[in-house]
Amino acid sequence: MANKKREVQFKLTNEDYKAFGRYRIMYTDQGHKLVRRHRLTYLITAVMFAVLFTVFHVDQKFTILMYVLAGVLAVVGIFFSEKLVLRQQDKAIEASENSAERVHAAENRIIFDDDKFTTHAGDDVQEFAYKDIKLVDLTEEAIYVWMSDTMIMPLPLHAFRGMPEMKEMYKWIREKIKEQGGTLKD
Repeated sequence: MANKKREVQFKLTNEDYKAFGRYRIMYTDQGHKLVRRHRLTYLITAVMFAVLFTVFHVDQKFTILMYVLAGVLAVVGIFFSEKLVLRQQDKAIEASENSAERVHAAENRIIFDDDKFTTHAGDDVQEFAYKDIKLVDLTEEAIYVWMSDTMIMPLPLHAFRGMPEMKEMYKWIREKIKEQGGTLKD
């Protein structure tokens, strides 16, 4: 079998970080847990607000106004938590652009061989076997290759000539995982 090499090169942009953040919040268990916690916080705050004005009764009209406000707070928290979390994350990504907290990856180069793939990010070079990949996800913005629950490698759309080439790479990676006996979550 001839050794075929495929190579992808890219530099992560703010939009890549935002897309990755959206992906993590909307499609991972940790993201769903974060949104549920956010909803619960709004709900508990609304209930505590209502209890506070029930126990420390001031004026009936003011108390009713506070109940309405607590109800609005609960509704906003329940129905808009995902959007609020996404907006907070986008702002945090923009704020971290020039900070030490942000991973400033140099040019990323990933070489896909038939038996393994190698990542090059600046001086950091790592090799991975396809069978060790836990999950491969395709979105409109990127391919996300899960090496573990916490290590996820994004391959953004701009690293490819277009969506057809990105889809072809996604299929190729999945085939390599199956060839090497890896198991994928679907």
